[in-house]
Amino acid sequence: MEQKSYYLMHRDDPVCTVSIDPTSGNMLRVSQARETDLLPPGGRMDAEALRRWWHRRAVPVTQGRILSILEEKGISSPQEYLVRNLGLSLSDHYWIKPFNSDISWHAVNLFTNDFRDPIGEMLFDLEAEVPEIPSNAFSPSSSTQGDLRKKWVILDGKRCLIKGNHGSNAQESLNEVFATLVHQKQQKQPYTKYKAVKIRDQINCICESFTSDTIEFIPAADLIHSEKRNNSVSVYEHLIGIIVKNGLDEATTRSFLEYQILTDYLITNTDRHLNNFGILRDTHSLKYVGMAPIFDSGNSMFWNNPTLPAHHDLTNIPVNSILKKESAMLSYVKNPEQIDMEKVPTQEEFYQIYSQDPLIPCLDTIASGYQKKISLLREL
Repeated sequence: MEQKSYYLMHRDDPVCTVSIDPTSGNMLRVSQARETDLLPPGGRMDAEALRRWWHRRAVPVTQGRILSILEEKGISSPQEYLVRNLGLSLSDHYWIKPFNSDISWHAVNLFTNDFRDPIGEMLFDLEAEVPEIPSNAFSPSSSTQGDLRKKWVILDGKRCLIKGNHGSNAQESLNEVFATLVHQKQQKQPYTKYKAVKIRDQINCICESFTSDTIEFIPAADLIHSEKRNNSVSVYEHLIGIIVKNGLDEATTRSFLEYQILTDYLITNTDRHLNNFGILRDTHSLKYVGMAPIFDSGNSMFWNNPTLPAHHDLTNIPVNSILKKESAMLSYVKNPEQIDMEKVPTQEEFYQIYSQDPLIPCLDTIASGYQKKISLLREL
Protein backbone atom coordinates (compact mmCIF):
# COMPACT_ATOMS: atom_id res chain seq x y z
CA MET A 1 0.00 0.00 0.00
CA GLU A 2 1.44 3.33 -1.06
CA GLN A 3 1.94 5.96 1.59
CA LYS A 4 2.69 9.64 1.31
CA SER A 5 3.61 11.89 4.19
CA TYR A 6 1.86 15.16 4.92
CA TYR A 7 1.68 17.76 7.61
CA LEU A 8 -1.83 18.26 8.93
CA MET A 9 -2.00 22.04 8.95
CA HIS A 10 -4.10 24.69 10.59
CA ARG A 11 -3.46 27.68 8.36
CA ASP A 12 0.38 27.86 8.31
CA ASP A 13 0.85 25.99 11.59
CA PRO A 14 1.80 22.29 11.45
CA VAL A 15 -0.43 20.28 13.78
CA CYS A 16 1.04 16.80 13.34
CA THR A 17 2.45 14.57 10.61
CA VAL A 18 0.31 11.93 8.94
CA SER A 19 0.76 9.18 6.38
CA ILE A 20 -2.03 8.85 3.84
CA ASP A 21 -2.69 6.33 1.09
CA PRO A 22 -3.31 8.73 -1.83
CA THR A 23 -5.54 6.22 -3.64
CA SER A 24 -7.92 5.26 -0.84
CA GLY A 25 -7.44 8.52 1.04
CA ASN A 26 -7.09 6.59 4.29
CA MET A 27 -5.01 8.15 7.04
CA LEU A 28 -2.61 5.35 8.01
CA ARG A 29 -0.29 6.80 10.61
CA VAL A 30 -0.44 9.82 12.90
CA SER A 31 2.45 11.35 14.81
CA GLN A 32 2.15 13.03 18.15
CA ALA A 33 0.68 16.50 17.78
CA ARG A 34 3.06 19.42 18.05
CA GLU A 35 0.32 21.68 19.39
CA THR A 36 -2.63 19.78 20.88
CA ASP A 37 -4.73 22.96 20.98
CA LEU A 38 -4.49 23.10 17.18
CA LEU A 39 -5.88 19.62 16.67
CA PRO A 40 -9.37 19.52 15.16
CA PRO A 41 -11.72 19.26 18.15
CA GLY A 42 -13.37 16.18 16.65
CA GLY A 43 -10.00 14.43 16.32
CA ARG A 44 -8.50 15.43 19.63
CA MET A 45 -9.09 12.34 21.78
CA ASP A 46 -6.56 10.00 20.08
CA ALA A 47 -5.13 8.94 16.71
CA GLU A 48 -8.21 6.87 15.85
CA ALA A 49 -10.47 9.86 16.49
CA LEU A 50 -8.34 11.92 14.12
CA ARG A 51 -8.62 9.20 11.44
CA ARG A 52 -12.41 9.21 11.80
CA TRP A 53 -12.47 13.00 11.58
CA TRP A 54 -10.44 12.86 8.37
CA HIS A 55 -12.62 10.14 6.84
CA ARG A 56 -15.90 12.00 7.43
CA ARG A 57 -14.35 15.21 6.11
CA ALA A 58 -14.78 13.92 2.55
CA VAL A 59 -17.93 14.64 0.55
CA PRO A 60 -20.52 11.93 1.40
CA VAL A 61 -21.11 9.18 -1.15
CA THR A 62 -24.82 9.98 -0.87
CA GLN A 63 -24.46 13.48 -2.32
CA GLY A 64 -26.13 13.54 -5.73
CA ARG A 65 -24.34 11.33 -8.26
CA ILE A 66 -20.92 12.08 -6.83
CA LEU A 67 -19.62 8.51 -7.16
CA SER A 68 -20.36 8.20 -10.88
CA ILE A 69 -18.81 11.61 -11.56
CA LEU A 70 -15.62 10.67 -9.69
CA GLU A 71 -15.51 7.31 -11.43
CA GLU A 72 -15.63 9.02 -14.83
CA LYS A 73 -12.53 10.97 -13.83
CA GLY A 74 -10.69 7.91 -12.55
CA ILE A 75 -11.02 8.93 -8.92
CA SER A 76 -11.71 5.89 -6.75
CA SER A 77 -13.44 7.51 -3.77
CA PRO A 78 -14.44 10.77 -2.12
CA GLN A 79 -11.45 10.30 0.18
CA GLU A 80 -9.06 10.23 -2.78
CA TYR A 81 -10.73 13.35 -4.13
CA LEU A 82 -10.24 14.98 -0.71
CA VAL A 83 -6.50 14.21 -0.82
CA ARG A 84 -6.21 15.63 -4.35
CA ASN A 85 -7.67 18.86 -2.97
CA LEU A 86 -5.37 18.87 0.09
CA GLY A 87 -8.35 18.44 2.42
CA LEU A 88 -9.28 22.10 1.92
CA SER A 89 -12.69 23.27 3.07
CA LEU A 90 -14.84 26.39 3.22
CA SER A 91 -15.91 25.45 6.76
CA ASP A 92 -12.59 25.59 8.62
CA HIS A 93 -8.89 26.22 8.13
CA TYR A 94 -7.46 22.70 8.21
CA TRP A 95 -5.62 21.16 5.26
CA ILE A 96 -2.76 18.78 4.43
CA LYS A 97 0.62 19.94 3.16
CA PRO A 98 2.91 17.44 1.38
CA PHE A 99 6.37 16.94 2.86
CA ASN A 100 9.10 18.91 1.08
CA SER A 101 6.54 21.41 -0.21
CA ASP A 102 6.81 25.15 0.28
CA ILE A 103 3.15 25.95 -0.45
CA SER A 104 1.42 28.22 2.03
CA TRP A 105 -2.09 28.78 3.36
CA HIS A 106 -2.12 32.12 1.58
CA ALA A 107 -1.54 30.37 -1.74
CA VAL A 108 -4.08 27.56 -1.43
CA ASN A 109 -6.94 28.57 0.87
CA LEU A 110 -10.41 28.77 -0.62
CA PHE A 111 -11.42 31.94 1.24
CA THR A 112 -9.15 34.37 -0.58
CA ASN A 113 -8.22 32.47 -3.76
CA ASP A 114 -10.43 31.79 -6.75
CA PHE A 115 -11.57 28.20 -7.08
CA ARG A 116 -13.49 25.98 -9.43
CA ASP A 117 -16.24 23.58 -8.44
CA PRO A 118 -16.37 21.13 -11.36
CA ILE A 119 -18.19 18.47 -9.35
CA GLY A 120 -20.80 21.00 -8.28
CA GLU A 121 -21.20 22.04 -11.90
CA MET A 122 -21.83 18.42 -12.84
CA LEU A 123 -24.32 17.86 -10.02
CA PHE A 124 -26.45 20.69 -11.38
CA ASP A 125 -26.18 19.68 -15.04
CA LEU A 126 -26.76 15.98 -15.57
CA GLU A 127 -26.21 16.19 -19.34
CA ALA A 128 -22.87 17.99 -19.31
CA GLU A 129 -19.54 16.26 -19.77
CA VAL A 130 -17.29 15.96 -16.75
CA PRO A 131 -14.83 18.86 -17.04
CA GLU A 132 -11.13 18.45 -16.62
CA ILE A 133 -9.87 19.16 -13.10
CA PRO A 134 -6.53 21.02 -13.31
CA SER A 135 -4.02 19.86 -10.72
CA ASN A 136 -3.55 23.42 -9.48
CA ALA A 137 -7.26 24.24 -9.10
CA PHE A 138 -8.50 23.25 -5.66
CA SER A 139 -12.19 22.66 -5.13
CA PRO A 140 -14.45 23.05 -2.08
CA SER A 141 -16.72 20.25 -3.34
CA SER A 142 -14.34 17.57 -2.03
CA SER A 143 -15.27 18.45 1.57
CA THR A 144 -18.83 19.79 1.20
CA GLN A 145 -21.15 17.86 3.50
CA GLY A 146 -24.79 16.78 3.11
CA ASP A 147 -26.87 14.58 0.83
CA LEU A 148 -28.32 17.28 -1.41
CA ARG A 149 -26.41 18.29 -4.52
CA LYS A 150 -24.46 21.48 -3.84
CA LYS A 151 -22.35 23.96 -5.75
CA TRP A 152 -20.03 26.70 -4.50
CA VAL A 153 -19.83 29.97 -6.40
CA ILE A 154 -18.13 33.33 -5.86
CA LEU A 155 -20.50 36.29 -6.20
CA ASP A 156 -19.11 39.79 -5.72
CA GLY A 157 -16.20 38.27 -3.84
CA LYS A 158 -18.47 36.35 -1.44
CA ARG A 159 -18.47 32.56 -1.11
CA CYS A 160 -22.02 31.33 -1.69
CA LEU A 161 -23.51 27.85 -1.60
CA ILE A 162 -26.28 26.70 -3.95
CA LYS A 163 -28.38 23.79 -2.70
CA GLY A 164 -30.70 21.60 -4.72
CA ASN A 165 -33.58 19.28 -3.83
CA HIS A 166 -34.07 15.54 -3.53
CA GLY A 167 -36.97 15.24 -5.94
CA SER A 168 -38.60 17.04 -8.83
CA ASN A 169 -40.18 19.75 -6.71
CA ALA A 170 -38.47 22.57 -4.84
CA GLN A 171 -39.96 22.16 -1.38
CA GLU A 172 -36.64 21.66 0.41
CA SER A 173 -35.25 24.87 -1.06
CA LEU A 174 -38.43 26.78 -0.25
CA ASN A 175 -38.30 25.32 3.27
CA GLU A 176 -34.98 27.17 3.68
CA VAL A 177 -36.61 30.36 2.44
CA PHE A 178 -39.52 29.88 4.84
CA ALA A 179 -37.15 29.22 7.78
CA THR A 180 -35.34 32.43 6.86
CA LEU A 181 -38.64 34.30 7.13
CA VAL A 182 -39.29 32.75 10.57
CA HIS A 183 -35.95 34.01 11.89
CA GLN A 184 -36.22 37.35 10.12
CA LYS A 185 -39.55 38.07 11.80
CA GLN A 186 -38.29 36.93 15.22
CA GLN A 187 -35.00 38.87 15.13
CA LYS A 188 -33.80 36.99 18.19
CA GLN A 189 -30.84 34.83 17.11
CA PRO A 190 -28.28 34.74 14.29
CA TYR A 191 -29.46 32.90 11.19
CA THR A 192 -28.37 32.16 7.65
CA LYS A 193 -30.34 33.95 4.94
CA TYR A 194 -31.49 31.72 2.08
CA LYS A 195 -32.93 33.02 -1.18
CA ALA A 196 -34.64 31.13 -3.98
CA VAL A 197 -32.64 30.85 -7.21
CA LYS A 198 -33.75 29.19 -10.44
CA ILE A 199 -31.36 26.91 -12.33
CA ARG A 200 -32.54 25.08 -15.46
CA ASP A 201 -36.19 25.78 -14.65
CA GLN A 202 -36.01 24.37 -11.10
CA ILE A 203 -36.03 26.44 -7.94
CA ASN A 204 -33.00 25.92 -5.70
CA CYS A 205 -31.70 28.07 -2.86
CA ILE A 206 -28.55 30.02 -2.22
CA CYS A 207 -26.89 31.41 0.92
CA GLU A 208 -23.71 33.25 1.75
CA SER A 209 -21.05 31.41 3.76
CA PHE A 210 -20.81 32.43 7.41
CA THR A 211 -17.11 31.49 7.58
CA SER A 212 -14.18 33.55 6.34
CA ASP A 213 -10.41 33.79 6.37
CA THR A 214 -10.63 34.73 10.06
CA ILE A 215 -13.65 32.75 11.29
CA GLU A 216 -14.16 28.97 11.11
CA PHE A 217 -17.03 26.63 11.96
CA ILE A 218 -16.79 23.80 14.49
CA PRO A 219 -19.86 21.50 14.42
CA ALA A 220 -21.48 20.27 17.62
CA ALA A 221 -20.46 16.70 16.71
CA ASP A 222 -16.79 17.68 16.96
CA LEU A 223 -17.33 19.65 20.17
CA ILE A 224 -19.01 16.69 21.85
CA HIS A 225 -16.15 14.37 20.92
CA SER A 226 -13.43 16.81 21.94
CA GLU A 227 -13.69 15.70 25.58
CA LYS A 228 -14.75 12.49 27.28
CA ARG A 229 -18.30 12.70 28.59
CA ASN A 230 -19.24 11.60 32.09
CA ASN A 231 -22.05 9.03 31.82
CA SER A 232 -24.05 10.97 34.41
CA VAL A 233 -24.12 14.04 32.12
CA SER A 234 -26.46 14.25 29.14
CA VAL A 235 -25.06 14.94 25.67
CA TYR A 236 -26.93 18.26 25.71
CA GLU A 237 -25.36 19.41 29.00
CA HIS A 238 -21.97 18.04 27.94
CA LEU A 239 -22.13 20.20 24.81
CA ILE A 240 -23.12 23.31 26.75
CA GLY A 241 -20.35 22.67 29.27
CA ILE A 242 -17.70 22.55 26.53
CA ILE A 243 -19.00 25.71 24.87
CA VAL A 244 -19.06 27.62 28.17
CA LYS A 245 -15.61 26.31 29.14
CA ASN A 246 -14.30 27.84 25.94
CA GLY A 247 -15.57 31.30 26.74
CA LEU A 248 -19.18 31.69 25.59
CA ASP A 249 -21.80 32.88 28.06
CA GLU A 250 -23.99 30.07 29.43
CA ALA A 251 -27.27 32.03 29.41
CA THR A 252 -26.65 33.17 25.83
CA THR A 253 -25.80 29.62 24.73
CA ARG A 254 -28.91 28.13 26.34
CA SER A 255 -31.07 30.87 24.87
CA PHE A 256 -29.78 30.09 21.37
CA LEU A 257 -30.25 26.33 21.70
CA GLU A 258 -33.76 26.68 23.14
CA TYR A 259 -34.73 29.09 20.38
CA GLN A 260 -33.38 26.65 17.79
CA ILE A 261 -35.38 23.79 19.30
CA LEU A 262 -38.57 25.85 19.33
CA THR A 263 -38.24 27.12 15.78
CA ASP A 264 -37.31 23.63 14.53
CA TYR A 265 -40.49 22.39 16.21
CA LEU A 266 -42.54 25.14 14.58
CA ILE A 267 -41.42 24.19 11.08
CA THR A 268 -41.10 20.45 11.87
CA ASN A 269 -37.41 20.33 11.02
CA THR A 270 -36.56 16.66 11.56
CA ASP A 271 -32.84 16.84 10.75
CA ARG A 272 -31.05 19.01 13.32
CA HIS A 273 -28.23 16.51 13.66
CA LEU A 274 -24.95 17.32 15.36
CA ASN A 275 -23.25 18.56 12.19
CA ASN A 276 -26.10 20.98 11.47
CA PHE A 277 -25.23 23.44 14.24
CA GLY A 278 -22.18 24.50 16.19
CA ILE A 279 -19.94 27.40 17.07
CA LEU A 280 -17.77 29.96 15.30
CA ARG A 281 -14.10 30.16 16.28
CA ASP A 282 -11.52 32.87 15.71
CA THR A 283 -8.85 31.13 13.67
CA HIS A 284 -5.94 33.08 15.18
CA SER A 285 -6.79 33.09 18.89
CA LEU A 286 -8.83 29.84 18.76
CA LYS A 287 -11.41 31.59 20.96
CA TYR A 288 -15.09 30.82 20.47
CA VAL A 289 -16.79 33.98 19.23
CA GLY A 290 -20.43 32.86 19.10
CA MET A 291 -22.94 30.26 18.04
CA ALA A 292 -22.99 29.63 14.30
CA PRO A 293 -26.06 31.18 12.64
CA ILE A 294 -28.91 28.71 12.20
CA PHE A 295 -28.64 26.91 8.88
CA ASP A 296 -29.79 23.76 7.04
CA SER A 297 -33.53 23.60 7.73
CA GLY A 298 -34.53 22.03 4.42
CA ASN A 299 -35.82 18.77 5.88
CA SER A 300 -38.86 20.45 7.37
CA MET A 301 -42.55 21.17 6.74
CA PHE A 302 -43.35 17.47 6.17
CA TRP A 303 -41.15 17.48 3.06
CA ASN A 304 -40.97 13.67 2.76
CA ASN A 305 -44.49 12.92 4.04
CA PRO A 306 -46.82 15.78 3.05
CA THR A 307 -49.97 13.86 4.04
CA LEU A 308 -48.76 13.36 7.62
CA PRO A 309 -50.73 16.25 9.20
CA ALA A 310 -54.00 14.74 7.96
CA HIS A 311 -53.66 11.63 10.14
CA HIS A 312 -51.22 12.56 12.91
CA ASP A 313 -51.61 14.77 15.98
CA LEU A 314 -47.99 16.02 15.44
CA THR A 315 -47.05 15.64 19.09
CA ASN A 316 -44.42 12.90 18.80
CA ILE A 317 -42.60 13.16 15.47
CA PRO A 318 -39.23 11.33 15.12
CA VAL A 319 -36.18 13.55 14.56
CA ASN A 320 -32.49 13.10 13.84
CA SER A 321 -30.99 15.15 16.65
CA ILE A 322 -29.57 14.84 20.17
CA LEU A 323 -32.78 13.03 21.14
CA LYS A 324 -35.04 11.06 18.81
CA LYS A 325 -38.43 12.73 19.27
CA GLU A 326 -39.62 16.32 18.91
CA SER A 327 -41.40 16.10 22.25
CA ALA A 328 -38.19 14.95 23.93
CA MET A 329 -36.25 17.86 22.43
CA LEU A 330 -38.84 20.25 23.87
CA SER A 331 -37.94 18.99 27.35
CA TYR A 332 -34.70 20.98 27.07
CA VAL A 333 -36.64 24.23 26.73
CA LYS A 334 -36.85 26.07 30.05
CA ASN A 335 -38.14 29.34 28.62
CA PRO A 336 -40.79 28.92 25.88
CA GLU A 337 -40.80 32.69 25.41
CA GLN A 338 -37.56 32.36 23.44
CA ILE A 339 -39.96 32.46 20.49
CA ASP A 340 -42.55 35.22 20.06
CA MET A 341 -45.75 33.56 18.86
CA GLU A 342 -47.12 36.90 17.69
CA LYS A 343 -44.33 37.11 15.12
CA VAL A 344 -44.53 33.75 13.35
CA PRO A 345 -45.24 33.71 9.59
CA THR A 346 -48.90 33.94 8.67
CA GLN A 347 -50.92 31.60 6.48
CA GLU A 348 -50.74 34.18 3.71
CA GLU A 349 -46.95 34.36 3.95
CA PHE A 350 -46.81 30.55 3.86
CA TYR A 351 -48.68 30.43 0.56
CA GLN A 352 -46.66 33.31 -0.90
CA ILE A 353 -43.49 31.27 -0.52
CA TYR A 354 -44.65 27.75 -1.37
CA SER A 355 -46.94 28.65 -4.26
CA GLN A 356 -43.78 29.49 -6.23
CA ASP A 357 -43.65 25.80 -7.15
CA PRO A 358 -46.95 24.22 -8.27
CA LEU A 359 -45.36 20.75 -8.12
CA ILE A 360 -45.30 20.68 -4.31
CA PRO A 361 -47.98 18.14 -3.34
CA CYS A 362 -50.63 18.49 -0.63
CA LEU A 363 -49.88 22.14 0.02
CA ASP A 364 -53.14 22.72 1.93
CA THR A 365 -52.38 19.73 4.17
CA ILE A 366 -48.90 21.07 4.88
CA ALA A 367 -50.43 24.47 5.70
CA SER A 368 -52.85 22.87 8.14
CA GLY A 369 -49.95 21.01 9.77
CA TYR A 370 -48.09 24.28 10.21
CA GLN A 371 -51.19 25.78 11.87
CA LYS A 372 -51.38 22.78 14.21
CA LYS A 373 -47.79 23.39 15.22
CA ILE A 374 -48.56 27.03 15.98
CA SER A 375 -51.44 25.92 18.21
CA LEU A 376 -49.27 23.37 20.02
CA LEU A 377 -46.57 25.96 20.67
CA ARG A 378 -49.15 28.42 22.00
CA GLU A 379 -50.22 25.75 24.50
CA LEU A 380 -46.60 25.27 25.50
